[in-house]
Amino acid sequence: MDPDNLKQAWQSQASQTRLTIDAELLVTELRRNQQQFFATIFWRDVREIGVCLLMVPLWIYRGMSQSTPWTWYLTVPAMLWVAGYMLVDRIRYTRQPPEPSESLRQHVESSLAQVEHQIWLLRNVHRWYLLPPSLSLLAFLSQLAWLLRSGGWWTVFAVIDAIVLLALCFAAIYRLNQYAVRTVLEPRHQELETLLMSLKDEMPEIH
Repeated sequence: MDPDNLKQAWQSQASQTRLTIDAELLVTELRRNQQQFFATIFWRDVREIGVCLLMVPLWIYRGMSQSTPWTWYLTVPAMLWVAGYMLVDRIRYTRQPPEPSESLRQHVESSLAQVEHQIWLLRNVHRWYLLPPSLSLLAFLSQLAWLLRSGGWWTVFAVIDAIVLLALCFAAIYRLNQYAVRTVLEPRHQELETLLMSLKDEMPEIH
């Protein structure tokens, strides 16, 4: 065989071997990152759902023991809504474990879809997470102010202070979620998009 042809064949085979090894390593690392990401999301959902469900009986007990106005109990369906929303969302969008036969591109596309959904959830957290308890607590404070209207200006100021504190608390929660989007999810999304584009440019499928 011609030495030049032999050298060219050897270089071609080495390149293919390196590509296969790199792809396998990349799939392994991607699976590890997926598992860590899914575990973080799972325990976040468990914590949030658990707190909401735990608060329901405590909220009812507090209302009954202190004979609070009926608007106090509006927060119960609000907390159940938040817990139910997160539970249904998890059931609908949690992906099954990846199959060993899936290509690298399929792994990346799956991870990208999960990150995009989490970005959507946190960017819209004010709608499905903050708005229901905000409305219920605002109704309670408004009714409480009406019932205590004979107390004078101090009652008005007390209710205003409570509303401002509530607004600041929910604003802080919203900003914290947007910070998580900017510093955690968007960089991850950009990395996955870059990887996916490079895979599409190089070859259609890498296993």
